[in-house]
Amino acid sequence: MAQLMVHKNVLKYFNKIPANVQKRVAEFIDIFQKDPTDSSLHLHSLKESMADHKVRGANLPSGYRAIIIAPDKGEIFLLVHIDSHDKAYEWAKNKRFEVHPKTGVFQLFDVTEMESMAKNRTATPSKTASSPKTPTLSKTGAIDENSYFLSSLSHEDLFMAGVPKPLIPAVLAIDSDDAFDALIDYLPNDCKDVLTGIACGMSVDEALNEMLGLSRIKEEDDVRPEETGDFSNIDHSASFDLVLIDGEEHLKEILEGSLDEWRIFLHPYQKKMVRWQTKGPMNINGAAGTGKTVVMLHRAVHLANQLEDPNDKILITTFTTNLSITLSDYIYRMDKEAAKKIEVTNLHALARTICLHSGWKGKIGAKSDYDAIWQEIQRSLTGEIPVQMEEIIDEYWLVVDVNGIYCEDDYLSAVRTGRPRFSRKQKKAIWPVLKKFQTEMKKRNLLTFEGVVHQARLAVEQGNFRSYRHVLVDEVQDFSLEALRLIRSIAPVDKGLSDPLCTVGDGHQRIYRSKIPMSRAGIEIRGRSRRLKINYRTSEQIRRYSHGVLQGMEIDDLNGGSISITGDRSVFKGPEPFVEQCNNINDECETIISWVQILINEQGLKDHEICITPYKEQIVTSLTEAGFKIFRLKPREIDPGANEPGIRMGTMQRIKGLEFRAICLACGDINDPMNHMDKASPLQKCERYVAISRAREYLLVVLSNNLNV
Repeated sequence: MAQLMVHKNVLKYFNKIPANVQKRVAEFIDIFQKDPTDSSLHLHSLKESMADHKVRGANLPSGYRAIIIAPDKGEIFLLVHIDSHDKAYEWAKNKRFEVHPKTGVFQLFDVTEMESMAKNRTATPSKTASSPKTPTLSKTGAIDENSYFLSSLSHEDLFMAGVPKPLIPAVLAIDSDDAFDALIDYLPNDCKDVLTGIACGMSVDEALNEMLGLSRIKEEDDVRPEETGDFSNIDHSASFDLVLIDGEEHLKEILEGSLDEWRIFLHPYQKKMVRWQTKGPMNINGAAGTGKTVVMLHRAVHLANQLEDPNDKILITTFTTNLSITLSDYIYRMDKEAAKKIEVTNLHALARTICLHSGWKGKIGAKSDYDAIWQEIQRSLTGEIPVQMEEIIDEYWLVVDVNGIYCEDDYLSAVRTGRPRFSRKQKKAIWPVLKKFQTEMKKRNLLTFEGVVHQARLAVEQGNFRSYRHVLVDEVQDFSLEALRLIRSIAPVDKGLSDPLCTVGDGHQRIYRSKIPMSRAGIEIRGRSRRLKINYRTSEQIRRYSHGVLQGMEIDDLNGGSISITGDRSVFKGPEPFVEQCNNINDECETIISWVQILINEQGLKDHEICITPYKEQIVTSLTEAGFKIFRLKPREIDPGANEPGIRMGTMQRIKGLEFRAICLACGDINDPMNHMDKASPLQKCERYVAISRAREYLLVVLSNNLNV
């Protein structure tokens, strides 16, 4: 039976074609899958006018044409483009539509265009190519010595790396970073990823594995295509841009939902992570924008659709309330039936639910409660203590509370990352004061947030709350040690079941915690941890700028090791970030207003696609007076997107998990850490990294011009 796969760009621009054409395309899909030879489809060969003999045209109303790719082998056809007659055929004229024989990835490329660009580069040698051959580290991470990195690769190496044979000569002609940057966008997506990895020092095998999740020798020989036109297994092989459409109703379902690419299309390496079956906890890490959360959501839906016991449930939890609300909305938009089997909640709501279920009737203390207890303790002290009371209070919150410590021995042996060094004698003198605080809290039937997490863990371990069939955790870098222990207790880690726990996180974005290896909580992920390297959210220019903010910091892999950003890249380019210095808040407001006007009037952005952080009343007033509507992002509320106009404003913590086409960091205050990054704490750097990495295309950073005053 014939099947039809649709290219991402057809769906992306579907709403821009006339309504009568849209209607006919839906009918076309239904008729085609019943009988691809039906004369009403008006499907015809274009062999004489196309570079690829597999190209077919299909007549549509109003002079439109669909470009269909017919397989040389197999029953899967591809709908790859829709446009008016001349534009559709011109688009397809010189393109090739092939499955690569070594990687099995579907590739769309233009040989003529690539060769033309390569000749132009040769005719005008780049500065990099003509400069003295001294060993230097290039932009891509390659070492420039006597030749460019590609010259060390053979035709066979490049073919193994996924480069189509017709493009190999043009690729070998690349002799500099400038040429690499100019030509890489004319390569199929998979080639971009693998060659970037090789440029950064990986071997061909490493690049295939790290960038695509593929090995040189494919694991499933039956998926390997016999020729470039063999589409027999294209629906099962690695694919960036194709989705199988199961009739008109399926197309309507896709089009009626959100057309966000993350919901429908996944990178081959992401697909591998979604379906990866493990016998223990697994971890996915990667920098901001690499799709970690997307993979987690798809994995949750995948697991939900495999549940056999109707009583089984899946848990998704994260640290912040706002993000959990957003994730719940995303799951519902992806798969309404799967959403019924998935609970989405934030960590503290989960802990409170467990405690209440097990009979706890206390309350979470407020700052005033804590202050009153500490003051009472200080008044009651009769002897001298070896450190200041302020340090003892910090010791409680930063060591005792987050690590779930309730006895002296555990305190004496606790890991105290980031805390001043105390001798054993000092710690033994301090412990009675710390314990007194816990005693007074218990008398008042109060718990801290971390205390609730601790009580919840005890309740689960005592059998007072059910465990879930699968547990998935987002933003795990922000979880305390005690929170990680709760997660381990509620996941079926020790029951011998597959896929008990999936954690997702990024050490770059740690804005609430110091580093805590997950192994300390009994979550063993060694051998089951993978890193995503391809950034989909932010332009390459913004990605590089955001990483510059973290300069000098070692980023951990969430389990005590450090991560390598070798091969990290963005899938698209954009304008360079704009950095402006201002003398005062008035200058800052004027700069932001001018920037917003350019984005809306010249670049065509909608106001809801622009976000300014942190929230400043004077900026709100200035924008309002200039005629702009403001929408304040609030806790525990999702961003309504296009349904609610207004320039978004919120704290750096609030915008975590969101994304916008344009972000402004309003850091004109001389005391803002952005003005003193050499002195900024890791937390302050990470907060700003998170804010910057929410931007897709445009970034404005406003700094103080008074640093030398």
